[in-house]
Amino acid sequence: MSAHENPFPPYDPDARSRAAARLAADPATPPGAEARLESYRDELDEATEALTATRNTELDAEEARDKALRDAQLSDDCPIAGVIDGRRTTVAYVKAWIEDQAADDERAYRQAKVARQAATAHLSKLREQGRFQQSITASARESYRGTNGRNW
Repeated sequence: MSAHENPFPPYDPDARSRAAARLAADPATPPGAEARLESYRDELDEATEALTATRNTELDAEEARDKALRDAQLSDDCPIAGVIDGRRTTVAYVKAWIEDQAADDERAYRQAKVARQAATAHLSKLREQGRFQQSITASARESYRGTNGRNW
């Protein structure tokens, strides 16, 4: 290197923000681990809202199914159990007829129930991942503390 060449790289005002972004992107560093925890918090909030919505949908579907069953049972077309004009109608037949009238509402309720169960499972998975990330964050913080910030 000659005497008139600058041994330092040219000044880059964005270099510091790029370095900070690299640290924040690496979950092994305290800033990255904290950023990941914040991300999990946001995902947990969204999953909680989704679970609330699916619970409400499930309740609405359950109420619609129950109403359809009552309407079918009270319908003038509903067969009556017993022997009428020599024709036997069993209680099981009446029950099957009522359930058949409410089949679409029953299916909608079961679908809503499965959706709520999936939302519950997703929320549980996120909570578990968040607990793992808390451990990683604590480890990263402790590692960082042990090196006095060097090698980061």
